[in-house]
Amino acid sequence: MANNDWDLDDLLDFQFDREVPEKSKKIDDIDNDRKLYNELRRESKSSNAPAFDAPEPLSNHKWIDDDSDIFAQYDKEHVFSRMPDNAPVEEVDDHPHHNLQEIAAIKQASQEAYDRYRSNYTKNRNKKQKSASRRRVNKFHQILTIIYLITFGVFAASMLLMNVLPLGISAAMFGVLILLSLVIFVQTRSRKSKNWGKVLATLAAMVLIVFYGVGTVYSLGTLSFLSGSSVKNASAVSDVTKQPFNFIISGIDVDGTIDSEGRSDVNMVVTVDPKSGQILMTSVPRDYEIYMPDHDNAMDKLTHTGFYGVQTTIGALEQLFDTKINYYVKVNFTTVERFIDAIGGIDVVSEYEFTPVKLKSWTVKKGLNHMSGKQALAFARERKAFVDGDRQRIKNQQLVFEALIKKATSSRTMILSYNKVLSNLTNYVEMSFSSREVRNLVKYQLAKNPDWKIFKNTVVGGDGMLPTYSTGGEYAYVMTQDVESIENAKSLINTLLKGNDLQTDEDGVVTVASGE
Repeated sequence: MANNDWDLDDLLDFQFDREVPEKSKKIDDIDNDRKLYNELRRESKSSNAPAFDAPEPLSNHKWIDDDSDIFAQYDKEHVFSRMPDNAPVEEVDDHPHHNLQEIAAIKQASQEAYDRYRSNYTKNRNKKQKSASRRRVNKFHQILTIIYLITFGVFAASMLLMNVLPLGISAAMFGVLILLSLVIFVQTRSRKSKNWGKVLATLAAMVLIVFYGVGTVYSLGTLSFLSGSSVKNASAVSDVTKQPFNFIISGIDVDGTIDSEGRSDVNMVVTVDPKSGQILMTSVPRDYEIYMPDHDNAMDKLTHTGFYGVQTTIGALEQLFDTKINYYVKVNFTTVERFIDAIGGIDVVSEYEFTPVKLKSWTVKKGLNHMSGKQALAFARERKAFVDGDRQRIKNQQLVFEALIKKATSSRTMILSYNKVLSNLTNYVEMSFSSREVRNLVKYQLAKNPDWKIFKNTVVGGDGMLPTYSTGGEYAYVMTQDVESIENAKSLINTLLKGNDLQTDEDGVVTVASGE
């Protein structure tokens, strides 16, 4: 605002969006005439000269009324209204028509008018700024709630599609999320909401948007992983959460992706009864004598069936145990190592202290050992450090898989390591479980959280040199079949498939529970 001399009328006409005009030429002329007037008065007083007429310039100002004392009129209406506060008192005393109280009142009224209008201007400006800010905040919240609705809808659809959570957990989770959503909408969209309420609701919305995004990625990642690793299976049971079933774990002795073929060094028939919560692991030595139905019942070592594919391995084991194998899980060295690392390692109790040939920088302690993926793989592959050779290796493999099952089925591990497990196993595992069956098993585990009872049995045999199919009829070392051991394994498998219980005696031997 310009630095001007202005009167009360100027203030009353003051508008917030314009400047007070500068002094006009007329005002400047009046100021010059006032100086001339004061000089004439001083000369008149000093010389005792008679009174004089007003100077000519003043007579040209038609806005001055005709008055007997034109100087007093001028002083009253213009000069003293703009007198500075430090004007000499003697000049004021020379003008008896001037009322100092009136001057003070006019100046005070002018100041009050200025302050009042300035205050109103400031309030209106702040109101406009707040209104604009409110409009901006409302627009932000509108966009935020739209994003929130979209992410929540996609998350809900992905979770329903994956269908891995039990009904109770799913209902509770969505109930809480819907309640939080209502609170967020009320706080962010209502004009009566407090500022702190809007801030908290905004933060909650942002956190939940991130949660929905991560949950959607996990859900879609699970579906993609399961569909990519599963193959069609005509031997599946109708409900894996209610019916007992068999599956084999075929461990190929190669690194890299699962499409690489190799010898099947790990061969384990796993019988699961979900109702009783029992699992039986029946291991077969890699050099065991078997017959391959899809190769005219040719005899070979079990490990060599890996060269011809997992279906050949399944056929040979079905014939050996006279049972139906419903599923398979094909893994290799890389699979085992990646999976164990993804779940944070496993705890294994070793019967011996030894240094694995495949990892000489590490020594296995007798007793409890926490193992990484690489350590567990070296532990499971070792046989030269033991008198029993391959038989002890089979026991160690069972210990590794037992520890892996216990760790993987714990709720905490499934939640915390879920995404890492999926990302680590992509392209490194093949199975005939369908996506729906795996999700149903996970759902069953979360809902029931059964305390799985794990039993371990190993088929034994003798030593022999026999002509094998894979060697073109040349003789090779083969562990010959032991009929009694095979019959015992059949009995245990059938007992669990019928829904009956197993037990372990004092010597650690698995038997059918008494009364069965």
